[in-house]
Amino acid sequence: IVSGVADYSAGAMAEKHDELQSYIERLKAIDDTSWPVSERVDYMLVLAEMRAMDFQHRVVQPWKKDPAFYSVTNLGFGPKAHGAFAVPQLPLSAKEAGSLEGKLKAVPLLLSEARNNLTDARGDLARLAISQKKIERNVFRHLAEDTQGKHPEVSATAFLALRAVEDFIEWLEAVEASLPPHAGIGKENYNWYLRYVLLFPYTWDEMYTLGAREYQRSLAFLKMEEHRHRKIPMLEPVTTRAEFDVQRANADSDLLRFLANENILTIPEFLVTDPNEGPYILPADRDPDLPGLFEHPIKRHFFFEAEHRDARPLRAHNVPGHLFDALLHQRDERPVRGQKRLFFVDGIRAEGWAFYLEELIQQTGFLSNRPKAREINYILQTKRAARVIPELEMHANKWVYKDAFEHLVSHTPYWMGPDDAIAKFDIELYLRQPGYGIGYYIGKLELEKLLAERAAQLGSDFNLKQFHDSFLAAGRIPISLIRWELTGYDDEMRTMR
Repeated sequence: IVSGVADYSAGAMAEKHDELQSYIERLKAIDDTSWPVSERVDYMLVLAEMRAMDFQHRVVQPWKKDPAFYSVTNLGFGPKAHGAFAVPQLPLSAKEAGSLEGKLKAVPLLLSEARNNLTDARGDLARLAISQKKIERNVFRHLAEDTQGKHPEVSATAFLALRAVEDFIEWLEAVEASLPPHAGIGKENYNWYLRYVLLFPYTWDEMYTLGAREYQRSLAFLKMEEHRHRKIPMLEPVTTRAEFDVQRANADSDLLRFLANENILTIPEFLVTDPNEGPYILPADRDPDLPGLFEHPIKRHFFFEAEHRDARPLRAHNVPGHLFDALLHQRDERPVRGQKRLFFVDGIRAEGWAFYLEELIQQTGFLSNRPKAREINYILQTKRAARVIPELEMHANKWVYKDAFEHLVSHTPYWMGPDDAIAKFDIELYLRQPGYGIGYYIGKLELEKLLAERAAQLGSDFNLKQFHDSFLAAGRIPISLIRWELTGYDDEMRTMR
């Protein structure tokens, strides 16, 4: 940190990369062959995270290639520079106002350094950054204007931060057309990343085939469901926040009760939902120049089109999925597995588990008496399958962002128009974070493979609830490591050392 700003200069990053090599060599010098499998799993987890950091320095290099990396208001997912912050609601205490002023002072310095560091910027990433920075500009404009009346001591600094963002946008707009268009990591690098960082057993080519097949399966099953329920009209979406909250609360209580009563999953007392959780907010939703989510005319993105009709499919993804995962991880006191996972090493496991639950509620009967919810579930599945090929093609540098976006929109059967905020967000995230888009569907397939292997091992002793509980107890780690621990099969691990 130099003058309150993280140093991403070439010299600083080279020094970090050199230091990392000594840790990798120290880890590789440790002989773990006689250790219990559970400890060898921890070894592989540490090795994967070290490789991930090495990959960031050798290949991804967002500080050199991705202008959106220099986000200062922490808009959305994806890699970002250290120090990104959420703009607080005013008024503030004197201490909070001083802290905000310090963060705002760093904005012009960071964006000035960004221009020096972005020596290999890519066109797609620059265009995405321009869109992001325009939202950030609006955030800072409102902040600067609000501070004039509520915190005049901060106002001048806020206007300087606003000017720095505007200057950065102007610079990007001046150079983006001259930059190399593609921003993928390349097929060879992508395969290395899958195997040695994400500890994932499939290649780019294998996932292309799997992704195409799963899209066909999902769309075919959707059409069968639609034919079966063709005389029943699709559900109408809710139109107010109050209706939304009631529908979501009912879905949550019904879902957790079903999972417990049907002995599908252990539901502990600490798995409770927040009644004030509210709708999921996209980065674009944080633009203060845009109307609120339920202000008329209501403009719904794809996921709101689904959730506003019946919340159950997506609540399976988010409550026994991401929420339960997070609560378990908070309680995990193991010295390696209980730590925060670095560099998305657990991403496919997290999204694969959450998406698996959407299929689980379909197959175990939770939606049996809700025919249109079943259709919504297949619409969601089809959309998630449609994301696999765009990520693969972008990282093979065959498609640019525009190609991937058009593919996703055209292959999603309903509720996704040419300006859909979810489609924009998805394709940006999958370009900036390799492995994210494929993680949902291919992660689900990995989990289903593991379930089938355990069922074959245990025969009539297999128990679905015990399987799920054992899977979660292993921790938020790559599924290949969970497979090694639960089955004893080390065939995949031998290819990942």
